Amino acid sequence: MNTTINLDFGSPKVIALAGDKEGETIYTEQVDSVLTPEKWQGEITICFPDSVVIIGSSFWMGFTKNMIQEIGYDGVCDRVKFVTSSDELTEELYDDLL
Repeated sequence: MNTTINLDFGSPKVIALAGDKEGETIYTEQVDSVLTPEKWQGEITICFPDSVVIIGSSFWMGFTKNMIQEIGYDGVCDRVKFVTSSDELTEELYDDLL
């Protein structure tokens, strides 16, 4: 089973994300609230809007902290696909998981 989550930041003009609290809030409201224990076992696709071209490390740490606690670093790498405005940004997100 594949679950796709399209993140919404309230405006198509949002180009940058920052702040660990903001990352935690978005994760809690838009990701964790959707994923049941069964869905955590399948593949998960999380899509950032194309307008977002910068994802700060503080936002990313807040966003992924509970996800890593839930399924582990390997689980995130193996089962969660992040889709961003560019391949380079997506690659940076995976590199910054630690």
